[in-house]
Amino acid sequence: MEEFKIIKLPNKNEDEEKEVDTPKRDKYQDGEYAPPKKKHVFLIILILIVIVSVIVIKMLTKYQDYEVEKSWDRNDSIESNFLSFNNNLLKYSADGVFYTAVTGELIWNYTYDMTNPNIDVCGNYIVVYDKKGNEIDIFSTKGHVKSITTTVPVIEAKVAKQGTISVLLQENNTSYIQLYDKDGDVLVSGEIHPENSGYPVSMALSSDATRLLLSIINVNEGEVSTELVFYDFTSAGKKEEDNIVSKHKYPGVLIPKVEYLKNDKAIAFADSKIIIYNNNFKATVAKEIKVSSDIKSIFYNDTHFGYVCEKAEESGKVVNEINVYNLYGFRWMNKEITEGYTDIKLLDNDEVCVINGEELTIYNLQGIGKFYYKFDESVYNVLPGTTSRRYYLIEGTKTEEIYIK
Repeated sequence: MEEFKIIKLPNKNEDEEKEVDTPKRDKYQDGEYAPPKKKHVFLIILILIVIVSVIVIKMLTKYQDYEVEKSWDRNDSIESNFLSFNNNLLKYSADGVFYTAVTGELIWNYTYDMTNPNIDVCGNYIVVYDKKGNEIDIFSTKGHVKSITTTVPVIEAKVAKQGTISVLLQENNTSYIQLYDKDGDVLVSGEIHPENSGYPVSMALSSDATRLLLSIINVNEGEVSTELVFYDFTSAGKKEEDNIVSKHKYPGVLIPKVEYLKNDKAIAFADSKIIIYNNNFKATVAKEIKVSSDIKSIFYNDTHFGYVCEKAEESGKVVNEINVYNLYGFRWMNKEITEGYTDIKLLDNDEVCVINGEELTIYNLQGIGKFYYKFDESVYNVLPGTTSRRYYLIEGTKTEEIYIK
């Protein structure tokens, strides 16, 4: 008979202790970097390739036909002008202004009698003025706000986002600068005498109406020069004499146009260069862009500006050259075109629209022709639609929503 041996059974607590493993240290603890797995890297690269491919294909695709999605007949005078305002259509002429949906539905209208109507837009406000006349009208998206009648002919008017306007007036060689609030009350008034300064030819107003820029031309013994004068109406600017915070003189240079664009970046368009100014108290120069030949046309939207000049090819043929820059002076587009043009615009979607009577060409900022077509009627204006291939076409007798293909 086999002898029984007494074997000590393991204690329950000891057994549990043996089964409990030492907890593993998380390799992602203590902020250590956890590199993605290879398949994640591959997916990310694949997604980036797809995105870039779509962008490139979209950028290189050209369209030469279109479909009319909708059409609305209009009865306009040949002197009517059109522009986009808060995603609707604004039409103005010597008889009045009409604000409609692009579909043609009237939102509001106002009649006046002007000989040479001009317009400026900022935010939700519009100012329409009779150049070399005496009538000024302020509008908002809701309709007419205020009429102002001046005793001195109006040369130019600008509007700010709160409805404040600046007005440049001129009579008997004396120029006057006035600022009005939207109720027609005078906020600022001053005079400029040619024997002291020269003749103001262009004016720009910042979006909040705190800064004003004047381009003043002076002719002395047959020599032309331009002085840009920056005014500041804030508490800091009031400490300066006549609210003038900065002056820039340009001997031998003609600067017929100045403007404030996005973030109140001041731009001066000269005959042979374009000057960008910093948005600071003294308006220092940020960059000068020199142009090899005289500028024929300028165009801009809120984020880019451009110009057209003539360029002679090696064969001797003269072509038009389009250049487009951002507000930092970086050139986005340099394009030579052989065709003529009646108008060039920068659309709100940053595409360049070249109109030549019945012909329409649309370029992207890379200088690639996106769309070309010769229509049956003259093209007055083009507005971008809700997608990249939809546009609103303003023609002689109708407005069309088109889909390019």
